Amino acid sequence: MDIFVEQIVKKESSGSDWTKRVLIGLGMGIVMAVGLFIFLFTWLSVIGLALFAGAIWLGWYLITGTECEYEYIVTNGEMDIDKIIAKRKRIRLITAKASSFEAFGEYKDAPKAESGITVVSAVGVGETENEAGEIVPLKTYYADLKHPSAGNVRLIFSPEQRVIDALSPYFSRKLKMDLSANGKKE
Repeated sequence: MDIFVEQIVKKESSGSDWTKRVLIGLGMGIVMAVGLFIFLFTWLSVIGLALFAGAIWLGWYLITGTECEYEYIVTNGEMDIDKIIAKRKRIRLITAKASSFEAFGEYKDAPKAESGITVVSAVGVGETENEAGEIVPLKTYYADLKHPSAGNVRLIFSPEQRVIDALSPYFSRKLKMDLSANGKKE
């Protein structure tokens, strides 16, 4: 039987995202003011109107481009993580096999990352239901793996329990033993 699970988490807006939005808004305001001036006080009113309308469209396009989501897709032990920008552009961040995970667990328990390791961060915010039926915030997990093209990778993400449950049957025997020795649920 095939296993297929998908989850979408929203990336939390950072200070950098808010700064970009403010700067884009200021730039949009300046260009709109110039366009309005040209429209009202010169004979090039069509150009001023086009500049005004273009500033509104470009500002909207750039501001909404700072919104981001991550999609985790697990299919038979293979996990794809995509970054979705403004619900109009999709970028594949990584494809990883659960069998290639060398370490896995909550990020707060993660060992310090080695130098030269590639970090793929796809951390989102949201809530999920735990075993007791309570709504709790998503936890952040890590997975260390050897990727065919990226080499040593540390994946940092925020899966729901159903995503972890879909991955865990495909963990290597060594990883399952390590997790059970540490008292962690696979």
